[in-house]
Amino acid sequence: MSKTEKPSKEHKLFAETVIEIFSPTFDQFEFKKHKTKVEKYSTTITFRKENQYVTISGSTYPTDYPYCYNVILGDGDSEDFCEYDWNSIALWRIKTQLDPKSKSSEYEFPFEKAVKYSLENANQELKKYGLEFLNGNLELFKEVRKEQNKSREPYKIHTPDKNGKYKTTNEPKSVEQKKKYS
Repeated sequence: MSKTEKPSKEHKLFAETVIEIFSPTFDQFEFKKHKTKVEKYSTTITFRKENQYVTISGSTYPTDYPYCYNVILGDGDSEDFCEYDWNSIALWRIKTQLDPKSKSSEYEFPFEKAVKYSLENANQELKKYGLEFLNGNLELFKEVRKEQNKSREPYKIHTPDKNGKYKTTNEPKSVEQKKKYS
């Protein structure tokens, strides 16, 4: 049985500020808050409009250093890991496609006074670089997702044979997802 830990003050502030800053944008494009999960070291908030979703996900888990967050755009199931891992892309990938000279990557996880500024910036970038997606035009999104997934390997399964030697095979569902989204 896993122990549920109380959300940290950093993640409570992050989650509250995400909802405060992003909700007007999502309301404008008819996305509704779907799921909020705030824990000691992580926050995941998902907004949906039919099959489309946007997830703001951040981590300060000690092994995830440097701490960061992402604005993730997706089309399809936002609950099943194998599905959303292949059917989504980070906003910074679209930014890189549209502005190749930008040094885009995930956002540094903000603390204290930097939270509002960082999330306001991320929201502005979503409205700028993710506008087509927010409006329901998935053409650029699918192009960037395809490019991302082309170079990805399916998940691997390592299993011992009868002699104790390990054999590596591709996990079947991820092979299917790679074909579907590449």
